[in-house]
Amino acid sequence: MREAANLIRKLALLQIGAIAVITEKVENLIEELEEKGKLTEEEGKKFIKELKEKAEKQKEEFEKEVLKILKELKVATKEDVEELRREVEELKKKLEETSTK
Repeated sequence: MREAANLIRKLALLQIGAIAVITEKVENLIEELEEKGKLTEEEGKKFIKELKEKAEKQKEEFEKEVLKILKELKVATKEDVEELRREVEELKKKLEETSTK
């Protein structure tokens, strides 16, 4: 299971890197088009904004899918570990209260 989690982590990092590279290339292309007068600055800004919004939406969908896969693999999430930690602390307190009575 650790291998699956590592694979998913690597895929996530790969996706983030790809989005960064694509965004940079698109921004450069838009600047070129603006300089050549084939695209206004306002159109360029609008296009970049739309691109970033779509990239963010895809990132969110990817994260949801990763969480779904991790759940299916029954890999403990950070929240799961924190919940267990809280429960252990509560049990310790109850045990201490019981043993002092």
